[in-house]
Amino acid sequence: MYQFPKDILEDVNRRLLDYNMSYADIIAWLAEKGYKISQASLSRYAFKIIESAQCIADDLERTRYIIDIIGKNPNLDTTEATSAILKSGLLQKISSAEEEFNSMPIEKAGRLFVQLSKAETDRKRTDYVTRQKAELAFGQMEAELMNQIRQYPDLADQLHDVLVRARERMLDEAVD
Repeated sequence: MYQFPKDILEDVNRRLLDYNMSYADIIAWLAEKGYKISQASLSRYAFKIIESAQCIADDLERTRYIIDIIGKNPNLDTTEATSAILKSGLLQKISSAEEEFNSMPIEKAGRLFVQLSKAETDRKRTDYVTRQKAELAFGQMEAELMNQIRQYPDLADQLHDVLVRARERMLDEAVD
């Protein structure tokens, strides 16, 4: 099938998606065009094409769903969402790759494990650095504000309470 000219292959694909056409109809049409193929070959090809089309349709549906979620949650970290999508895809691939894992050299498996561990460590370090920077920024902002309103003790206490709550909320969101 893959040796047929592109235009013939495209016509075969269209005819496969036309549920009114049988394999015998497609084989007869190909014979008229001067191409001979068995029903088994056409069936295998059709299965691959339909399976590929279904995978693409599934991917598009998941993409639409993700775009809808991102649209409804403008504060969502798209990097985190993308990472979650990739992790999900990798987990699906891994769950169906038992044979590949069994034949994988131990050195390669070890390198993959180290890379995964390093990625997790990098994520934790980034979270820690982000938290430290947020703490420093809040500390400096609080010091400056408190310096400005120090002659108003009641107002200073209220501002301090507001800043403590804001810091807690911001740092909780930065870690999540």
